[in-house]
Amino acid sequence: MRESILRALVFALALAGAAWVYWGLDLPRHTSVEGIRALVESHAPYGPLVYMAIVVAGIFVHVPMMGTVLVAVGGVLFGGLAFVYAWVAALAGTTATFLIVRYVARDYVQRALNGPLARLRALDERLTRNGFWTVLGLRCVLFLAPPLNWEIGLTGVRFRHYLAGTALGLVPGMAMTVFFADSIATRLPISRVLSPSTVVAAVIVIAVVAAATRTRRGRSAAPPG
Repeated sequence: MRESILRALVFALALAGAAWVYWGLDLPRHTSVEGIRALVESHAPYGPLVYMAIVVAGIFVHVPMMGTVLVAVGGVLFGGLAFVYAWVAALAGTTATFLIVRYVARDYVQRALNGPLARLRALDERLTRNGFWTVLGLRCVLFLAPPLNWEIGLTGVRFRHYLAGTALGLVPGMAMTVFFADSIATRLPISRVLSPSTVVAAVIVIAVVAAATRTRRGRSAAPPG
């Protein structure tokens, strides 16, 4: 009973913290580029930290596309440096969500898998065995989709696999989002934005991740020799 109360308290405090950042900084009124620019400039020289706090709060409050939009805004405001700021903030926000969901709700899900949802146990065990590659593939495809943090937290995926898969899986989407946002902000010609080298680099990254994921799945599915 005491542990359940503690878990509920942790979850409530986390929500309260995210809500404080979200509403304390009046993010609904500052979701535009100019609005976030005003917040960043008004808190100089801690503007990058304010931006990172906004990204973390945006990810945690479970608003669809909020994380991606904030990353793009960072690209407009900070240029290439936004990749570092947004990557650190996104990793912090997604990991915090994962840990809170894992701490608060994981035991209840495990009990359900032993009971009325027993048929899903095989899927959970498969995710656990291939945690890193599953998270890496999902991050490359879904990027900062809010349900991903919550749903993986309910599975048996190990924390280190989640952290590593997320850290690497965020890179392609983060890099492309910041690059295109910065390019649009600096009004680069479309021929430079979509230059052959840019397209080839993006294709190579996607192909390597897809091949690695497919190879890993093939090894996992192969019968023991």
